[in-house]
Amino acid sequence: MEQEIITRQATRADLDGIMRIETSCFGPDSFSKKQFVYLITKAKGMFYVVEYQERIVAYVSLLQNDHTPNLRIYSLAVHPGFRKQKLGQHLIDKTIEFARQHNHPKITLEVNVSNPAALRLYQKNKFEP
Repeated sequence: MEQEIITRQATRADLDGIMRIETSCFGPDSFSKKQFVYLITKAKGMFYVVEYQERIVAYVSLLQNDHTPNLRIYSLAVHPGFRKQKLGQHLIDKTIEFARQHNHPKITLEVNVSNPAALRLYQKNKFEP
């Protein structure tokens, strides 16, 4: 599958695909379409999507802050039908690459403790509580 995926910067045209992933992963806690428009078009940082067969299957939103040199993983999600295919790891790798290219000394994030798969992914990559 890895050769068949495309990772690129998100655009407004990706909103429907992003929202499908968001609602399937986070249900009532989902961000709104308006929030994603801001993250894609105005926020300082990067928003990557992963495409497989012209379908958005995963994303990560990264935020840069003028008040700290750190990079923040604001949101990372993989469509339930595409999990266990290392897409989360792929997005972490892209995040680390982006942080290095932009001289961010540290990457921060928040994760729900009731999400063991996300906890394992972040711990495997040496993120600390």
